[in-house]
Amino acid sequence: MHSDDVPADAVPSGGPPRNEVDALLAVAEHPLSATVREVRAELLAVPGVIEGIKWKAPNYALSDDFATMSLRRPDVVQLILHTGAKPKPDHPEIVVGTLPAFARRADRNRVVLSFSEAALNEEDRSALRRLLTAWVAQLV
Repeated sequence: MHSDDVPADAVPSGGPPRNEVDALLAVAEHPLSATVREVRAELLAVPGVIEGIKWKAPNYALSDDFATMSLRRPDVVQLILHTGAKPKPDHPEIVVGTLPAFARRADRNRVVLSFSEAALNEEDRSALRRLLTAWVAQLV
C-alpha cells in the first residue's frame, strides 16, 4: 500500500480492517494504540512508502525496508529505523543530527525510537518527522 492510498486520518480505530496491518493492529489491542496510530500516520506520509507485516509487526519500505515497529511491550511503542532486512556494511552512515530524548542509536545505521506516552506531543511528532525525512533521504 502506498501513502497516497490511505490518508493519515483514515487509519481506522474501529470498523473492519482495510489491510493486513489494520487486521494485525485490531487483534494486537496495544495499550498505546493512539501512539501506534500517530507513528503509523507519520510513516504513511512518506512519499512512496509501502506498508506491510514483517516479524509480526508493521513494516515500512521504499526500495527496501527502512522502518519496523515493535509492539511486544505494553508500556512502549518502538520504531526501529534501519537500512534493510539484511545488514549493509557498505551503506554510508546515516546522519540525522542530534537525537531527541526518545531515540537512541543502536549502531551506525540503526536508530531505535521509544514512545511511552499515550499520545505524541507536537514536539515529539515534529522530531519524528525530522528523523524520518533525514533517514529516507539517505537510503541508497
